[in-house]
Amino acid sequence: MDSKKKCAVCKGKGKIELLDSPCPFCNGTGEFTKISESYFKSHICQCIFLNRKTCPLCGKKCHHDTPNKPKILLGPT
Repeated sequence: MDSKKKCAVCKGKGKIELLDSPCPFCNGTGEFTKISESYFKSHICQCIFLNRKTCPLCGKKCHHDTPNKPKILLGPT
């Protein structure tokens, strides 16, 4: 088993698949960083990049007040 922590944002892939670019939180390494963990714990809903119904980062239903302004931070669960 791999006990090594992975980047919370890209899930250890080193790439943001939605944007097809290297993950800026781990510099494309997929390794755990405190900044990725902090961002993931309280992030802005990113549904605007997908279907405006589900956040592609955490997979949860949208957490914003209007379809065009995803500004509500998702808190830790």
